[in-house]
Amino acid sequence: EKIARDQNQYYILGYSPDDSPEGSCHALKVKVDRGGNSVRSRSGYCNVRVVDALAGKPAETELEAIAAGSAAGSIAAPLQIPFFYASPNVARVNVAMEIPAKTFHFDKVKGKQHAEVNVLGVATKPDGSVGAKFSDTIKFDFDSKDQVQEFQKQPLHYENQFEIASGTYSFKVIFSGGGQDFGKLEKPLTIDPFDGKQFALSGLALSHDRLSTEGDAGLDAVLIEDKVPLLARGMQFIPAGSSLFKTTESAPGLYLEIYEPHLLDEKAPQLAIQLKVSDRQGGELKIDSGLVAVEAYVRKGNPVVPVGLKLPMAGLVAGAYRLELTALDSLGKTVTRSVDFDVE
Repeated sequence: EKIARDQNQYYILGYSPDDSPEGSCHALKVKVDRGGNSVRSRSGYCNVRVVDALAGKPAETELEAIAAGSAAGSIAAPLQIPFFYASPNVARVNVAMEIPAKTFHFDKVKGKQHAEVNVLGVATKPDGSVGAKFSDTIKFDFDSKDQVQEFQKQPLHYENQFEIASGTYSFKVIFSGGGQDFGKLEKPLTIDPFDGKQFALSGLALSHDRLSTEGDAGLDAVLIEDKVPLLARGMQFIPAGSSLFKTTESAPGLYLEIYEPHLLDEKAPQLAIQLKVSDRQGGELKIDSGLVAVEAYVRKGNPVVPVGLKLPMAGLVAGAYRLELTALDSLGKTVTRSVDFDVE
């Protein structure tokens, strides 16, 4: 009876909070001025990213029309879409872009320099039906035009994630920062069938940045958003939108996942990988790592092996390259993936 009363006798209190950074959390406390009463209420809330933020809004209709149309985008941006299996025949796709911030249109709103960037991602099947979709809005507010100019000197690193069934798709992402200009990027996306009982390999995620996860520093916002971070042996790999690397920067990172169900057997097999880097134009082999054991990345009782590496760059000059990675086990199973990158 008490449970029934609690579920049917309550007050709903609401208010409109001030704007706060995406991913931030805030404490709440409810008090009453009548003695002898105890209050049970939620202790806080978090400003989380909405999966389909543009649903039902005019901006979504506009971006959908651009996606379906034949007009090319006027804004170019690099895009990477590596995938990782989340469950049998379901993959999590990491979308990473570097959007030119100089194309964002700022207006003065409530005394601030304000801009909004709308993003729509759509994966379509060969028959034209939608396999997965997401939409997003990113808001920017600055106190002065000087701050805007400083912000626009660097591209905006944008990330999102969505889940999709195994299959072959055409993935399009459309974005607009206001005004008449828009970006329209398209890439093929193929997710191999995966029943969870076979040896398999994820896509390859290139990374410009790696963060230490000691003490979970920097992960709070990611976990609040329900994003799955790319973690391997105490390091978080930030997926790169651009596959262009400079010889002057620190060695870029590479993240991948190996799926080995036999790791749950009483006698687990050994795992290894082999990296080959070749010239994309002539096919000349530049780097061959040979077999590299990955036992240090194996987690006991877990068939998923997250591997994080430094991309071999020694001896590479400016040019276009292809990285080919092969994962293999001592039972004779092998899988190979490749990713292109450029050096300047």
